[in-house]
Amino acid sequence: MKKEKELLLLEDISVGNQAAFAQLVRQYTRIVYPYLLYWLKNAQMAEELTQDVFMRLWEKRDKLTHVKNFGGYLYITTRNIAMAVLEKRLVQEEATNPDTLNSLLSHTLPDSPQLLEMKELSKLLDQAIGALPPRRKEVFLLSRMEGMTYEAIAVKLQISRSAVRQHIVEALVFLRHYLKENAGIIVSLIPFFAQELL
Repeated sequence: MKKEKELLLLEDISVGNQAAFAQLVRQYTRIVYPYLLYWLKNAQMAEELTQDVFMRLWEKRDKLTHVKNFGGYLYITTRNIAMAVLEKRLVQEEATNPDTLNSLLSHTLPDSPQLLEMKELSKLLDQAIGALPPRRKEVFLLSRMEGMTYEAIAVKLQISRSAVRQHIVEALVFLRHYLKENAGIIVSLIPFFAQELL
């Protein structure tokens, strides 16, 4: 979705426009659901939590106009929900099987395999960003982590808007390749950072 259309959509949602919200749900379900399914390994739970993600957005709709990087915001919301569920699942497993070897090991290594994998993937993403050329990394972080517009970045760094966009495109290509090579998978979180390029 183009950035301008996305901003207008978020403005409509912030004032309670349900049709606009339904459009946003249709647009982003194809990203949120596969991400949750990958981590939770449970289709029904992934469906339920996808609904929870969007319910949380609706509940906080009045704040959406202040979100400059909606893809990053949605990724963080989804990741936090997934991690909370994985941690709760781990606690429940320990409570129902307190005497098993796995439970004893969990007290030493208090993370489920999925939670560990998610943390490792976050660490890998940080490494990938760190491997970007200095200017490209700066542009990417200003855009994706600080939520600055291409125009604002161009002014701040005294480069053209097209140069900013080219840095972002090349950064995303590099990150996708880096994560695929180092994690052995095509990582589902990349679309969260690339919405206006879709």
